[in-house]
Amino acid sequence: MVGFLVSWVTTVTAITISLFAVSARSFPPRNYFAVSPRAFPTRVCATTAPAQDALDVNTTSLQVGGRPFGMVYLSESIAFATIERSVAVLDVSNFTPKIKTTVPLPPDVVIGTNDPDSAGYEFHGIALTHDKRNLYVVTGYGAVVMDVPKTIAGRNDSIAGLLSRNGYAGSNAVQISITPDDKFVFISQEFGSNATLNRGAIEVYNVTRLENGTVVGGYKGFVALGYATVGQAFSKDYKKLFVTSEVSRSARNKNETEGAVSVLDVETLKTTPGKAYLYEIRGGCHPVRCKLANDGKTLWVTVREANQLLAFDAEKLAKNVTTDVVVANVKTGTSPVGVAVVGQYILTADSNRFGYSNTTTGATVVDSLAALRGKTSRWPQIRTGRFPREFALSPDGNTMLVAEYDAQKIRAVDVSSLNARMDV
Repeated sequence: MVGFLVSWVTTVTAITISLFAVSARSFPPRNYFAVSPRAFPTRVCATTAPAQDALDVNTTSLQVGGRPFGMVYLSESIAFATIERSVAVLDVSNFTPKIKTTVPLPPDVVIGTNDPDSAGYEFHGIALTHDKRNLYVVTGYGAVVMDVPKTIAGRNDSIAGLLSRNGYAGSNAVQISITPDDKFVFISQEFGSNATLNRGAIEVYNVTRLENGTVVGGYKGFVALGYATVGQAFSKDYKKLFVTSEVSRSARNKNETEGAVSVLDVETLKTTPGKAYLYEIRGGCHPVRCKLANDGKTLWVTVREANQLLAFDAEKLAKNVTTDVVVANVKTGTSPVGVAVVGQYILTADSNRFGYSNTTTGATVVDSLAALRGKTSRWPQIRTGRFPREFALSPDGNTMLVAEYDAQKIRAVDVSSLNARMDV
């Protein structure tokens, strides 16, 4: 055991040094940029959404003993979920998921605030590399990189690397995007720092997997966007990155309500992130998540404080065509957060995260074809437990996992029957 701890400390120290060695002289002293996650001031544009009919589909749930957040499928039989400070390996070979094993973050590894009661202390979004050898888990000041086979086996040496600049460009990392070649990762830092003038940012790492499996990251820098920067989605050709901020980059302060979708040039982001920002489009009252439709033509964005789902023409958005770029505006349940694409259907995670009375939590099911033709309201809702936050769709498209953050459950939803049940 002593030998393992010595090996672990040595490995983590080497990885951390490699990360901090890049352009070290260009950074201010640590106490200049270290920050702690804090609550974002929400200015409400709408409270509870209109009542919705319940959509009767088959669901089942797993109590997980902690607050789940991000989820991703590895295969039809294995999925991963973040549960507070751990990664759970889920057996999803049957409809009801089961936990095979759980890999916690060792207590001596801190990649954010030391406050265990803070949401910034938890693991958030999660993403697999395209070769499925590594799992990236974002949290605190950056990301933890896991070795997939070791994680599945529940090994205590599952961590392959850490990506962190110790809060230089902000904290409360929420989501991550990985380029198709697995060489660059883009991390959403929700809350800013002195270096970003307190605006959220996208941080960029050029990552390399060594022969021994260790993953190291060369820090490329950041691009500051609006306040509370969260959601990310690539354009279909991977040349642009769409990013949501709850309050616009052009806002004078974080108390304004108009959010934005920023458009970044990916090739510039890889080399000189500070110059990657191209423009932004107004995104409604606190947009939080975004997802590209399967055909790449539409970007769907949840607008949390307006109980809305906005559809942007992704091709116009990528080309800086600002007229008629919003092609649908749909009413959802209360405080939508996560968004998923299930064939022609768009699901929103109606979180009611601020606890309004006389409302329901669940997943609004929107037929995208009907919405793009002008149908805006009376979409049904699949009921869930408290605070549904994120989704994960199975490779065959038949099962949707829902992270019920406050209920401390992961729910499996049979979405194979949507075509037969929806009335458009």
